[in-house]
Amino acid sequence: MGKTTCASSCAVKLAEDKKLKILIFSTDPAHSLGDSLEQELSNEPQLVSGFKNFYALEIDAKKTWEDFKKEYGDDIREILNEGTYLENQEVSELFDLSIPGLDEVMGLKRIMDFMEEEKYDRYVLDTAPTGHTLRLLALPDLLDDWIKVLAKLRWKYRYMVSRFSKESAEDKIDKFLMDMKKTVKHVNELLTDPEKTEFVAITIPEALGVYETKRMIEDLDTMNIPVRNIVINNIVPKERGSAFLETRRKTQENYIKELKKSYNSYEFTEIEQEPEEIKGLKKLEILANKLF
Repeated sequence: MGKTTCASSCAVKLAEDKKLKILIFSTDPAHSLGDSLEQELSNEPQLVSGFKNFYALEIDAKKTWEDFKKEYGDDIREILNEGTYLENQEVSELFDLSIPGLDEVMGLKRIMDFMEEEKYDRYVLDTAPTGHTLRLLALPDLLDDWIKVLAKLRWKYRYMVSRFSKESAEDKIDKFLMDMKKTVKHVNELLTDPEKTEFVAITIPEALGVYETKRMIEDLDTMNIPVRNIVINNIVPKERGSAFLETRRKTQENYIKELKKSYNSYEFTEIEQEPEEIKGLKKLEILANKLF
């Protein structure tokens, strides 16, 4: 629906302010951000050609997961070893399993890392398709529950140790759990703060696009994630003399009216189809001026 192109254009526009340091990154497993910017990207921020304050990356979920296991794997294994009846081998096998939703989890992990580092002034997130994105945005609550379970296992072990040894069992694993909990809380607060975060819905004036957008906005409202802008992309230009194009345009206008009626307090931006693909900084700048 043009989400990557719109996200890239937004970041290009923000980067016009040389005082701001901008980072755009993609959590879509099928990355196309590099194609939009016409630049090869990796799992680490790279300076976008032609800028000194604009960086981009495409998140590699598998690599991020491996890095996460290297950094925190021993702590999590120790918690499971201490707080469950699982054998060491069973814990290792459990921890090495492929995790459903890994892309979303690791996408959120990188977001958390960037927010903690505070190296950038503005973050533009090129999301995956709707289903993936909603799972990602729901992750802070899910991860908080996950941390609570690990904490219960850990505190159960600490209670037993303190009962028999009369010593405090607080160590780096407790610090790991507290740090994770604080970070998840920070991300959740950031996502739901309308002064700091905004989710921009990108849709097309067709039945499936409109209905998917409505369901998405309902879910975002439930999560208290602010949405104030809707971009309607891929609109057929007003052409005279072509019965086919005129019919397509009239059909699209009905869906545009439906969206505006349903969300009359929202800001709408309408983008007509272009004869060529919007790729590269020059074309992204032109689109950015239309978006803003």
